[in-house]
Amino acid sequence: MADNNLPAVQYYTPVELVGIYRSFLERGKSNGVVWLRGIYIQKPNQNAQWAAFYDELRDVDSNVTITLKINRQDRSRLKSNSLVQVGGLIELNPFQNGTIQIVVNVTRFEIVKDQFVTEQDLKRSEIRIAKTKRGFKNVDAVLEDKLFKDERPRVALVFATTSITMADFNAGVNAAAVKIDFKEERQSFGNATTLSTFLQSLDSQQYDVIALIRGGGSGIESLDEIAVLQTVANMSTPIICAIGHVGEELFMKSIADKVAPTPNGLGQYFSEMVERVTAKRNNSRAALIEEVKKQFIKQIDESNKKNKELLAQVEKMTKQAQEQTKANQEAQKKQMEENTKNLQKVQEENKKNLEAQQKKNDEALAKFQAQSKTQLAAATKQNEELQKKLVEFNGSLKKMQETNGELNKSLQKLTAQNAQSNKDLNDAKDKARQLEKQLEEALSRNKGCSSGCLGMVTAIIAIATAACWTILFII
Repeated sequence: MADNNLPAVQYYTPVELVGIYRSFLERGKSNGVVWLRGIYIQKPNQNAQWAAFYDELRDVDSNVTITLKINRQDRSRLKSNSLVQVGGLIELNPFQNGTIQIVVNVTRFEIVKDQFVTEQDLKRSEIRIAKTKRGFKNVDAVLEDKLFKDERPRVALVFATTSITMADFNAGVNAAAVKIDFKEERQSFGNATTLSTFLQSLDSQQYDVIALIRGGGSGIESLDEIAVLQTVANMSTPIICAIGHVGEELFMKSIADKVAPTPNGLGQYFSEMVERVTAKRNNSRAALIEEVKKQFIKQIDESNKKNKELLAQVEKMTKQAQEQTKANQEAQKKQMEENTKNLQKVQEENKKNLEAQQKKNDEALAKFQAQSKTQLAAATKQNEELQKKLVEFNGSLKKMQETNGELNKSLQKLTAQNAQSNKDLNDAKDKARQLEKQLEEALSRNKGCSSGCLGMVTAIIAIATAACWTILFII
């Protein structure tokens, strides 16, 4: 629901906001042209045929960059890592993710110094930026804290192998040695790899402070090699740099946690540190005792107050616990009574349900018994009928067996008769063959037999044939 009391607000779209900012710059005294100073960095992997290129202008003291839009002709006249001053128009390019890219469209430029920054310088700058992000260690606080507690700090003094004895430095160190444990180390500063390895070894030996000490003159530039700078920047032990003469520029000094102007100044620093902390401890002892006494009394008062508050809290908690126990007992008693009532009610309901179920079971059992009795009577009657039919079947079976016996006897009798008939038939056949043979013989002897004889023979054969058929018919 809208609030009518809210003041009217002028809203802008992102495109309108970019346009307003661009118009604001264009209305300036420079007529929209902005001059910038920094290190020009050419971006690789760009098409040489493009009409315009997108390079960078880096801040001299940091890694902050801004995008430059520059044409091909002007770009060919510039060298990467040069210190330049460029003028151009500000362009704001909004992206869909909500960011706005600031681009300077270069219209003019001036080369301040060619190759102002080398690759080594860029790497050193990156090391210093990384060291700044990690933070510099407070060497004074480290030493003062241990000295004030009457503890002996451990300090490694790293000299170049060829360093000569420095009387003023030794005097300061000897004065401070009553409170500080110094250990002198010798190492060549000319080999960056060896020096880096040596410093890493010292970093793991639990020193409170490591001091790099060397006089001025040629050769100190080896301390600014990348390997040494990276090692010093990454060390966990605080580093004091006491190298060279006053005014000698050395990049190492920009990443050290503390810088002494000269080695002699470092010796004086240690002696003054011990004197200052000792005096501070002596002057603050009485005040410290009084402060401790006050703190002790305050702690006692606070402890008594806390004890009273704790006792009151214990009494309050005890009373609450008693009240809670009483309430719990009453609640338990009430709950038990309620549970008893519910249990009795459930038991009564279960009893009723059990009686109803028992009644149903009895009715079902009586019905089942009646059905079983009816079925048993029907089965008994059916069994009796089956027994009766079985008796009748057995009688019929006996009659059939007797009939089969008589049939078997008749069959045996017929079989005997057939056998006799077959015998008689065979005898008749033999008789007929004999008659035929006698006939043939008679015919051969009496070729001139009369027709009467022939008729007689034919009659005999017919009689024999009829006898055979008679026998076959009987069979």
